Amino acid sequence: MAKQPWKAWHEVVKIRKDLETGDLPLHLFAADLYEVMMQNGKRPIYENADDFFALTYPTHNLRGLVRDVVLRLAGKNDKAVRQLELNYGGGKTHTLITMRHLVHDPAKLPEVPAVAEFVGHIGQDPPKTRVAALCFDKVDVETGCDVRAPNGSVRRLREPWSLLAYQIAGEDGLKLLHADKKAEERNTPPAENVLSDLLSLPLKDGMGTLILLDEVLLYAKVRVHAEPGWLDVLTSFFQYLTQAAAKVERCCIVASLLSSEPKDQADTLGKNIVSALNDIFQRQREEAVQPVEKDDVAEVLRRRLFDPNPRSSEAWLSSFEIFVKKPETSRCFCGLTK
Repeated sequence: MAKQPWKAWHEVVKIRKDLETGDLPLHLFAADLYEVMMQNGKRPIYENADDFFALTYPTHNLRGLVRDVVLRLAGKNDKAVRQLELNYGGGKTHTLITMRHLVHDPAKLPEVPAVAEFVGHIGQDPPKTRVAALCFDKVDVETGCDVRAPNGSVRRLREPWSLLAYQIAGEDGLKLLHADKKAEERNTPPAENVLSDLLSLPLKDGMGTLILLDEVLLYAKVRVHAEPGWLDVLTSFFQYLTQAAAKVERCCIVASLLSSEPKDQADTLGKNIVSALNDIFQRQREEAVQPVEKDDVAEVLRRRLFDPNPRSSEAWLSSFEIFVKKPETSRCFCGLTK
């Protein structure tokens, strides 16, 4: 047998101990924005900023996106709406979690290389920001999902605008959506002026507002299938929301519209929803971003799967880069870069 041009991986690197022993099953290793927002301890490696940034590789595109978003939240640019594209390496949910951790409580950011690299590229410390996330893969079309208010209280709500309002301002956010000031749900999407008032509330506390949207298509397909007229409701909501975000100082939206499952956008309904959503977001957004490109995957996987102190860094990089660039290997590991 011909000698391979690389050493066996286990000769030059150690897999993460928690993965090797089974203490951290792979299903818990998947990025989950909802668990990060709820902070229930179900995904500690993502919920805890120290652990998260030890796994994070600041790719070129991710650094650029972080800089644009943070400067918008600091009131230093007009890039209010950013959209993530699904691509070779994935990374969309990891990107959204990166945004949340950097601005949620920047005074407590860990002193690790990834954070230093992000902050250095931004050129300033991130401003403390009110973060709300619409994690549509967790929103049941009948019963909704639990969300956490700024004061820590939790409430189950159904409509996307209610979920948003409660995360931004709790009961006061819900009251703002109603003419009679009830802290209850409303059935119709709030217009731009109402959403502008909602998105402006954190400014009273000296904070900007960051809105993260994930897996929109997954939810939209189920709801539109059950309620065909609801596509018009959804597009109206996003039109009002993006227009409001563009006008409110220090407000930014980062959106991942497409599903992680390609089949969700392959059928007629999926294509119609994607077309309608893209029409809305392209009116306000800057150029779409691919946070992870093909050349980034080797380093992304190194940080996610292996001990940060390999036996021989140069030997490890040489061996692993050859290994991961093999097509069959890339396909195998692509799901780990979500």
